[in-house]
Amino acid sequence: MNLTHRQEKQLTKVLDNPKKLRKFIEDVENDIIVQSEKETKQLIDQYLDIYSIAVTYTLRYVCGLGKKRLPEVMKRIWDNVDAFRTGHISIDDCIGELKENGIEFEAIVNDKNRVKWNK
Repeated sequence: MNLTHRQEKQLTKVLDNPKKLRKFIEDVENDIIVQSEKETKQLIDQYLDIYSIAVTYTLRYVCGLGKKRLPEVMKRIWDNVDAFRTGHISIDDCIGELKENGIEFEAIVNDKNRVKWNK
């Protein structure tokens, strides 16, 4: 674990005082949690951007959507994403409706179709 310069200076002052040491540990823990949440959000945002670009690219070059229909379809997709977020659409309902139309969720989202991220 890398401590900030401020934390390193504090550490020498708190080693002999259990209360200060406990406070120091809590502060470091909170800093780690905040940093982790920030990095996780950035990673999720990055993957959402990649996924959005991949969907748009696929609709353009596989489905042949052009300048007029592609933005309309993408707007509908993002409207649906917002509807999922707000609870206006249920994921289970959508999966059930797709299943009624012969589209199995498991066939769309499975290990074989997932992107393997190398890191």
